[in-house]
Amino acid sequence: MKTITPAAYDQATRREVLETARRTGRMTYLELDPLLVDACASDKALRRLVADLEGVILHSGSDPDELLNEAFAEQVPRGLRYSSDDFNLYADTIRTLPRLDREGEHTMARRLEFARARLRPFVDATNLPVEARERLLERGINCATLRDEIAEITGGDPDEFLASLPCDSHDPYVRSCVGEYARLRSHFVERNLYLVIGMTSAYRTYGVPVMDLIQEGNAALIRAVEKFDWRKGVRFQTYAAWWVRQAVERLITANRGIVRVPNYIQQKMRRLRREGKLPRNQKDVDLRDVSELFDTTQQAAARLMETDRSWYSLDAPMGEDDTFASMLEAEDQASAMSLTEKRALGKRIDEVLAEHLTAQERDIITRRFGLGGVEPQTLDQIGELMSVSRERIRQMQVKALDKLSKRRLLDELRDYL
Repeated sequence: MKTITPAAYDQATRREVLETARRTGRMTYLELDPLLVDACASDKALRRLVADLEGVILHSGSDPDELLNEAFAEQVPRGLRYSSDDFNLYADTIRTLPRLDREGEHTMARRLEFARARLRPFVDATNLPVEARERLLERGINCATLRDEIAEITGGDPDEFLASLPCDSHDPYVRSCVGEYARLRSHFVERNLYLVIGMTSAYRTYGVPVMDLIQEGNAALIRAVEKFDWRKGVRFQTYAAWWVRQAVERLITANRGIVRVPNYIQQKMRRLRREGKLPRNQKDVDLRDVSELFDTTQQAAARLMETDRSWYSLDAPMGEDDTFASMLEAEDQASAMSLTEKRALGKRIDEVLAEHLTAQERDIITRRFGLGGVEPQTLDQIGELMSVSRERIRQMQVKALDKLSKRRLLDELRDYL
């Protein structure tokens, strides 16, 4: 639904609207919006409007143009087919909600700012520490969810502080102000849940359940609503995208792999892969290039690439009764070679290398792949021993492997494979 930015009232209309609101004790949000255009220009004007509307209860009214009248459908819309998958069910529900345009986002942001300003006198009158009041104003006054947070802030019994909060007040005006902020914030969040679905879809292949990603993204979206400053003139979805992306990537970093790598390193690795500077295949990674990209040593680059490898739980179920560990054990037993077979294979490999490769090529293959009990070496290490460049060693390695890839040689070694 397209929203039009309301024009501010002239002085006569403003006085008339305020007098009517004070006389009846009620005002609709559509009547409030033109007042907020001027009131939100400064803190002093906002405080004056709060004082003018003290005791006035806000309500959405019955106007079809009112943003708060758009709510979740109570039942599945006709023609909408839900899947048994939780993600599809959730996504289909969110897509039925109308979205806010730029004017609608700024209108909701101004209403939130006004609702927070109405809560401030009640929070300032509590026994909470001064540094905790702004935090509570942003998060909303909800006694049911604030108990643990207040205990953490104060370090004492939360009941004493909860008793001073307006959550359980019997005053209709106080209860209205408390519910007003919660309703506005919830509505603002609901209208932007589609942002989280769209952004988390790009991270579905990172090994974290998609519903966990959505949950983390939704929490970040709530925080973005609380921190959004409409005066910057940007779309809320642009601002919220940063919060959601940071939360999702931190969750992936904390839960991906056995070795935890700092989030900024993970972000840089993903960016370098997108730009094509860092190969996606581990076999194609050159440690010297990685060390230059991350400004570190080759040993540190090797450890960094080790942390990026995939891992599997040995207790992961494979079939009805088997686990990954049991299958590996069975495979090792089935592929175990006797000492005699190993000696025969080693002797035959030496014969093939001596028959088809030069002495230099044979030495490179032996050192590169650790044949005959030799420790595997890198291209740089072999190049230093032979006093040639690492690129020349790589070229000779490719040439030697090409010689050994003949079908006739593979047939000769098939009995050992």
